[in-house]
Amino acid sequence: MEKFRYRIQHSKLAPFHLLAHLDVYRMWERVFRRAAIPVLYSQGFNPRPLFSFPFATPLGVESKAECFEVFCGEPLPPWELQERLNREVPEELAVMRVQALASFDPPVQRILRGIVYTFFFPAFWSPPEKWTLPEDITVCSLEGSSPVVSFLFKGEKVLWNPLKLVAFLETNSGCPFPRRIVREKLLLWERNGG
Repeated sequence: MEKFRYRIQHSKLAPFHLLAHLDVYRMWERVFRRAAIPVLYSQGFNPRPLFSFPFATPLGVESKAECFEVFCGEPLPPWELQERLNREVPEELAVMRVQALASFDPPVQRILRGIVYTFFFPAFWSPPEKWTLPEDITVCSLEGSSPVVSFLFKGEKVLWNPLKLVAFLETNSGCPFPRRIVREKLLLWERNGG
């Protein structure tokens, strides 16, 4: 049987940021079934849909850049797949992009070069002049006078979990716990290497 692989990018905004990773997996399983999209299943005693969720967003963190890959049993135009999925999910879980992948395309884990998170701190707090940050994490931007900071997590040894950065900042910079954390985007290497 021929396999057709797709990479799907979707959001996971409040209140769905409180869903655990396994619940999100099960939700997408039901969404594909309701949308009548022919997902391929694993072989064996307990067949499971062929989904791959490489970077689970931690519980309580919102995301504009959730990503997973799925194998389907028949080719579908990406726009049709996106449209059919969006009919079955609330707008907080909207599918923003579907990409058809060739068999030689590497999985997203192998082409990830960074993740940008935005931290929304309480209004009473002002960011420090100089940040004490772990290696491979940099401040991308600081929005005016409001305490909104974007951090870029990059490199091979970086801890991708933003909650670990929060614990580090509380210990080393006296930062309060952010009101909200949002995964803004995944930075992927393109096919041409750039």
